[in-house]
Amino acid sequence: MDYNSAIEALVEKLQKDANLAAAAKEITDADTVRHYDNQIPEDLLTECIVEVERRGWQYGWRSNKKLGFGHWNVVLSDSKIEREDVYHLVPESIQRLWDYIQPRFMPTTPVLVRAYANAHTFGVEGYVHRDSKHDGDQTCIIYYEQDWKPEWAGETVFFDHTGDVIRAVLPRYGRMTIFPGKMKHVGRAVSRICPVARRVLVLKGKPL
Repeated sequence: MDYNSAIEALVEKLQKDANLAAAAKEITDADTVRHYDNQIPEDLLTECIVEVERRGWQYGWRSNKKLGFGHWNVVLSDSKIEREDVYHLVPESIQRLWDYIQPRFMPTTPVLVRAYANAHTFGVEGYVHRDSKHDGDQTCIIYYEQDWKPEWAGETVFFDHTGDVIRAVLPRYGRMTIFPGKMKHVGRAVSRICPVARRVLVLKGKPL
């Protein structure tokens, strides 16, 4: 390659890098919250719901340990070690669910570190919290209450570093919401007229 060609190639590379840098500046915190509808095979989702409901709900789990109020919970990965690989501990149906979701929607976090289900009924509130203090960790929330109505509330609300709301996701059967584990968020309480529980299945992953 002669001198002029080398200069042209360098200029082209610098321009591409500048375009990438400009595009990166346009990415906001809200862009890191993704949701997908109707992506989980119905038989697989049903199998996992049956497993959760079979285990029975326990009251008292707290999303924010600094506050003394809890919600309904089902533990699916009973490990006392923080961020341990729990794939071998979860039920086979949850393993199959993770095997389906992770490579398609969470490719950067192949290690399953937690699995559980949460439920909120009227008067049972969620509180703002983070799922992880580690960069790169991700959380997947799967809503599975049928025929959810907007007037029932129960949104998952996400916040930026200033504490302002950047996105809210309404429950919908089969909807997945995937977001960085370090992002502050909360599952809002359901309204007085909501006749059902706001039930979600939660999977958390970390990088290798």
